[in-house]
Amino acid sequence: MAEETITDRIVKIMTKEGHTVSTFAKKLGISWSSAKNIISGRNAPNYETIVKIIECFDSIDANWLVMGEKSIKKTEEGKLYSIISAQQKTIESQLKTIDRLTAKLVENIPEESGKKVEDAV
Repeated sequence: MAEETITDRIVKIMTKEGHTVSTFAKKLGISWSSAKNIISGRNAPNYETIVKIIECFDSIDANWLVMGEKSIKKTEEGKLYSIISAQQKTIESQLKTIDRLTAKLVENIPEESGKKVEDAV
């Protein structure tokens, strides 16, 4: 099997986004014939077209589009989001515990000492 080319990746983007050659060309601001030549593999996309694709499709990783590889940055970002999510869950659990223990503590404070605390505030 032949190695995937930038043209193959551009066709994947176009298909995934539901574009025809015409709508793809309009979205990028290039002529229909330029888009058709790129999609057919007749011409490789120029630098400006590659930049337009990256700018027009937020989910496209530039390294993947040009080289066929996911960037390390995206992988690291994914790991960081996982770590942050886990930490957030831990913090939320700790806050619930603090709220529960605070409520229990308040229940056990005699009313007189509670009034003194309120008066002092």
